[in-house]
Amino acid sequence: MDVMLIVKAVGALSLIGVMSAILLATAAQKFHVDIDPRVQQVLDALPGANCGACGNPSCFSVAEGIAEGRLLATTCVAGGQEVADAVATVMGQDTCVVATVLACRHCGGGTKAQRAYVYGGAHSCNAVDKLAGGSLLCPNGCLGYGDCVRACPFDAMSMDERGLPVIDLAKCTGCGVCVTECPRGGTGLLELVPESAAVVVRCGSRDRVKERRAYCPMTCIACKKCERACPSDAIHVIDMLAVVDYDKCTACNTCVAVCPQKCIDVTGRASRRSATVTDGTAGDFEGFVSKSAAQVEEAEQA
Repeated sequence: MDVMLIVKAVGALSLIGVMSAILLATAAQKFHVDIDPRVQQVLDALPGANCGACGNPSCFSVAEGIAEGRLLATTCVAGGQEVADAVATVMGQDTCVVATVLACRHCGGGTKAQRAYVYGGAHSCNAVDKLAGGSLLCPNGCLGYGDCVRACPFDAMSMDERGLPVIDLAKCTGCGVCVTECPRGGTGLLELVPESAAVVVRCGSRDRVKERRAYCPMTCIACKKCERACPSDAIHVIDMLAVVDYDKCTACNTCVAVCPQKCIDVTGRASRRSATVTDGTAGDFEGFVSKSAAQVEEAEQA
């Protein structure tokens, strides 16, 4: 073995390493760009999920935009009020009110809904939706392959035994990624509603009632019982589908109690119950109470 050859090789590699380090250090100094220290402070206040719900490619780009004054302190929709207040503090701005929203699902069919054909391709809603508009006869129903669940950056969704995505309201940030990912999100299958929303209609179809009943037993039949019973005029049948006005809803749950199809669920953080308990039960769970208008008014005054 030639020892001198080994020594020369090690020496040459060491020399190359030293010269590279010097070149990199020189380049770092020459091309150094001063960064606003507030960028890092804002970045530390952001969730760091890089979910893209705000329309920006990363939390770092959001931090840069806020520090430069191009973006508002409320840009991070996933962070909600807490993050907005922290960012406003860093920027020396007054705190601002953020309208918190949550995701909800307007479908209760799942495995009970009739299929137009048997699909055997990729386990993806976006994939099956490209085949004649999806395997469901209902044009607005959940396809059930969990694209929204896999896309959720906060692990706030899971598929249940009905083949439907259940939203964990304790984890949901209202980022809207699930709505964007869902091929039927644009038709209202998944929707962002106010945090105070107390009930949700688990149907989104506006086909003729006879057609709806043929392909899904959980559908709204536009009977208007919820509309007539609501003491706050907060729910109306519009285009053959019950729609809730959350600005008027008082969480009396009357609509849930009177719906003959059991397609209206208690929901929202105000329910103080896990979504896994209330989703799909139509109020049929222990402790469910349908309050009268007098009871609601008394509770509000208290």
